[in-house]
Amino acid sequence: MLTAFPETEFRAFAQGAHTFFPGLLSDEALSDPLERRRHFDWAWQAVRYRFRLCAECNEEFKALLDNASDLWRAGWPDEEQDYKVERSVYVFFMSGLSVFESFGFCLYFLGNALRPNDFPHIDDPRKITLHVTKKAFDAAFPQAAITRFLVELMQNQEFSTIDGIRNILAHRISGRRSVQSWGMTSPDGTYTQTQEATWHLPRSNTKLIFDRALLQRHLDEITDLLAQLTSASLEFVESCQPMQAS
Repeated sequence: MLTAFPETEFRAFAQGAHTFFPGLLSDEALSDPLERRRHFDWAWQAVRYRFRLCAECNEEFKALLDNASDLWRAGWPDEEQDYKVERSVYVFFMSGLSVFESFGFCLYFLGNALRPNDFPHIDDPRKITLHVTKKAFDAAFPQAAITRFLVELMQNQEFSTIDGIRNILAHRISGRRSVQSWGMTSPDGTYTQTQEATWHLPRSNTKLIFDRALLQRHLDEITDLLAQLTSASLEFVESCQPMQAS
């Protein structure tokens, strides 16, 4: 995994959580028709893979801009270049939100292992969303730091931006580069031209400056939020160990 990913803490979280599940090759795990352990493990892995997708899309996006033609940089269309850029942006935001959705799915199955009655939807995983996970933790573990973080995450501005852009791209439209130019003549006769490029999403309240750091800015936000979520999740499984022992 990439150095930005909180690999050590994330693996420690999984190891701590595994104490609440049957052993991977145990009869209980192998004969479980709901595949609780497998759902947890594969959702945990999905968090890593989706984060890596974000990072790779960010690098691909930068390379596309670095190697673009002068005409395209000036604002002229190039359908092949436009497609590749749009693909990078699309996959980035789809994967960015999926980092947290997969983590929430993973946490829901952990919650079920601890308090089955408060996490009932494992027989129909389609009902398990990040919002559902937050509500279940709020009911089952209202004082836990992980619960507070999940509540705050749903209200976080950076997360809301990623969520909003993802929903627009997934369900409505593709974004497009929009280049605007304007000029101004100073009193001494000097003419100055200014150009601004944005990634335009109709009816979106988010202004995305279209430059080489477009995806990097959001990757930094995803990385920071993921590190906080991982830390809170690790603290939660560590605090639950005495509960399991008793």
